[in-house]
Amino acid sequence: MKYSINYTETLMDNSLTHVITLLPIELQDNIINFLNKNRYTSINEIRIKRNSYINLIANSKNVITDIFVSEEIVNKTLDALCDGSIYAHINTIRDGYISVGKGIRAGICGKAVIENGIITGICDVSSINIRIPRYIQGAGKYVFSILERNNFKKSILIYSPPGVGKTTILRDIITRLSNLKTPIRTAIIDSREEITPFLTDRLNCDVFLSYPKGLAIELATKSMTPEIIICDEISSEGEANAILKASHSGVRLIATAHSGSFSELISKEILSPLIKGGIFDYAVGVRRENGEKKYTFECEELTNK
Repeated sequence: MKYSINYTETLMDNSLTHVITLLPIELQDNIINFLNKNRYTSINEIRIKRNSYINLIANSKNVITDIFVSEEIVNKTLDALCDGSIYAHINTIRDGYISVGKGIRAGICGKAVIENGIITGICDVSSINIRIPRYIQGAGKYVFSILERNNFKKSILIYSPPGVGKTTILRDIITRLSNLKTPIRTAIIDSREEITPFLTDRLNCDVFLSYPKGLAIELATKSMTPEIIICDEISSEGEANAILKASHSGVRLIATAHSGSFSELISKEILSPLIKGGIFDYAVGVRRENGEKKYTFECEELTNK
């Protein structure tokens, strides 16, 4: 079954403006001038690369700017995003990202520091990718309609390639759940602090911020008696096991995963046991064409699959 919706993007709390103010002064005016000159109205990512030019995902396309970035600028940017204290962010830096606040996440890469086969840190940072969060009213309408017509007693796995908008869809679903006249007990697992910070005024949910995902799912199940748990990006065996246990406790799940197709999804080693084990009732694939303000959904009912 296919379904499409058109949408209008709304930057949450002036996210782009806020991100630009976090950057070194040397970059701020150059980025603003570039955006104005080229009339870009939708910015998803700012990608800062050492000894190269800033890249943007603008209007859903990859764009190379004329703004050159030196090693000094990369270091200044990293320091600014950490608010002057890299040590305070060492745990997330080790996992490849920095939570800047207001739902903004900066991915980083460089040289891994490894001890006993475990990554203990990252040094010599060479690239920083700042994702601009947004709220799109209606993005979660289709997935929510599946929940609604099943009396909120079904579990759904949302999948797409990276950067298509799975987290944006979750934000709208959470808002819709929070506005129900008859509340549904909902727990949000927001390990990277990028789903919920903008939704403070819209939430009637229990939010687990910055917890390891698998642990948060277990704690939510034991302590908050949720009817639905929502989490982003199932990416480890531990997270999959926590979802398995929660489902066996009667909790419904709305989760996301990276996958380019349904056939790829069901072949993934981590996800296959959940799908074949009947943990999810529906798999919803999401597509968004470059430059088009439209989501296209493909829904697979997983019964007997």
